[in-house]
Amino acid sequence: MRELQLREEPPARVGHYDFAPGQEMPHDTSPHRLRSGGILLTAPCAARILGFSRLSVIPYYPRFTRFEAQVFLDAAVTFLGGTCARCTIDNTRILVAAGSGPGALIAAQIEQFGARFGVRFKPHAIGNPDRKAHVERFFHYVEHHFLPGRSFADWPDINVQARAWCETVANQQVKRSLGTAPRAAFEQERPALHPLPAHQPAVGVIAPRVVDTEGYVHLETNRYSVPERLLGKAVEVYPYFETVAIYFQGRAVAHAPGRGAARLKRLLQFQRTYPIRPFLAAVAQALADGLYDLTRRASLILKQVRGTFFQLPEGD
Repeated sequence: MRELQLREEPPARVGHYDFAPGQEMPHDTSPHRLRSGGILLTAPCAARILGFSRLSVIPYYPRFTRFEAQVFLDAAVTFLGGTCARCTIDNTRILVAAGSGPGALIAAQIEQFGARFGVRFKPHAIGNPDRKAHVERFFHYVEHHFLPGRSFADWPDINVQARAWCETVANQQVKRSLGTAPRAAFEQERPALHPLPAHQPAVGVIAPRVVDTEGYVHLETNRYSVPERLLGKAVEVYPYFETVAIYFQGRAVAHAPGRGAARLKRLLQFQRTYPIRPFLAAVAQALADGLYDLTRRASLILKQVRGTFFQLPEGD
C-alpha cells in the first residue's frame, strides 16, 4: 500500500517563483529569541524583501499589532526607496479582517494605509507557504547569522544593529540564485518601484481622553501629565511609535518622548541645582504619593528648602 501510495496523496513537486522588477515584496513576521539588557526575551521580527532583487530589511518590536504593522510598512518602504504593486502576506489576523487566501478581506486601516503607497496586500492560499519562501529563508538566515553571539542594550540598539547588518552583510553577500548581491540587483529594480508620496505623515492614532482629577490622561498602562487648567476637559491623545502628543482644541498641550530622556535630564538638573537632602526628601515624598509630574516635584523641593536656605513666603 505504501509503494502504491494508496493511503495518501503523493507529495507534489515544489517549484520556485520568479518575479519581475517591482512586481512583489513578501512580508512576514517571526518570533526570535534574543538577549536585551541582560534578559532573554522573545521578540517579533518583521521582514520585507523585494521579490526580484531580494533586498531586505528587518526591525524588531516589543509587540506586533496593526499599529506596528503600519509603522513597519512606513519604515520599510522608506528604507527601500519605493514600493512594489503587490505585497504577499500570510493569513494572520493582524492584517486580515476576514476570510483567507487571495480572496481574504484585508483590515480596513491596513488596506487604506497600503493604498497611500500604491500597495495591494494579497494573502497566499492556505497550505501554500512556499509562496513567500524568500522571506522564510531569510528568517532562517537571520537566526543563524545575525543573532548568534549578539547581545543588545535596549530596543533602539537591537534595531540599530539589525539595520547595520542588513546593509553591510545580508544585502551585500552574493546569492547563488541571483548570481550577484541584492544591493547590486536592486539597482536594476529601483526604476520599476512605485515612488513614495511627497508627504509621509507620522504613523499614529487618535485616542480621545478626559483629564482626571490629578491632571493625568491614561493611555494603556501609562499616565501622562497635562496642565492643571485642563482638569476634567476632553483632550485628544496621539500615540506615535516613539512619542505621545496631547492636543486640546487643536493646540498641543503636552509632548512626551517615548524613552523619557528629557524628563530624566530635567530631574538630574534638579539634583545638581538644589541641596541633596531636600532633593531626596522631595523625591521620597513624590514616590510615596505617586506624583510623577516634574513641575509639581520642583514645588516639593522648594517646600523642603523653605526657611533653611531661602526666605520664601508660605503662599509660593
